[in-house]
Amino acid sequence: MMEWNERGAVVESVAPGSLAERAGVRPGDRVTAINGEAFADLIDYRFLISDTVARLDLLRDGRPRSVQIHKEVDEGLGITFTQGVFDGIRRCRNSCVFCFLHQMPKGMRRSLYIPDDDYRLSVTQGNYVTLTNVTEEDLRRVLRLHLSPLYISVHATDPGARARMLRCAGNAEVLPLMRRLADAGIEMHCQIVLCPGFNDGEVLDQTLTDLAALRPEVLSIAVVPVGLTRYRERLAP
Repeated sequence: MMEWNERGAVVESVAPGSLAERAGVRPGDRVTAINGEAFADLIDYRFLISDTVARLDLLRDGRPRSVQIHKEVDEGLGITFTQGVFDGIRRCRNSCVFCFLHQMPKGMRRSLYIPDDDYRLSVTQGNYVTLTNVTEEDLRRVLRLHLSPLYISVHATDPGARARMLRCAGNAEVLPLMRRLADAGIEMHCQIVLCPGFNDGEVLDQTLTDLAALRPEVLSIAVVPVGLTRYRERLAP
């Protein structure tokens, strides 16, 4: 059995008067399966509870129990989990020249130091992702379930310029992937962190032209000036 299935999804809170509260679900419970199926993230969870019956397998203080909830189609249960993914956050494999994680002082809250690049959190929380770690299986899931909108850190559509900015080990090219998403009707919000000498000037002009060509699926383009702090020793100037 996979580790995330053993751990389950930890309940952070239960809405007062909700179906889950009436069924006896409590904060701290670990939901390990719904209708007999394990689930890895909120996307799976929302799909599994969409029917009229939801049987939740729980662990409470290490002891298994089960509750069955009868509900309307697509009615929520009133459960909030501690995280949006339950099999571990997919971490960023890039080393961007502007990365704010590399510019923070010590002593901040732990969550600020997690270099997430997880398309599932883009869907459920609006996190911006580079898509450099998305697999073909991931892409097929996005298309099959029509997971939209996505929030994409584009920065540059020119592959060379984007590779220099992201300093990633894999393929930095993003435009063909975005075209595939657009062809399937997946909507996208785009972000460009503007770094002088990397993606400004003609590179920026081309990026904006390429993204504009993907309308109406491209809903927005945010051009954000790079932020620099005094904690960026040994980083690119």
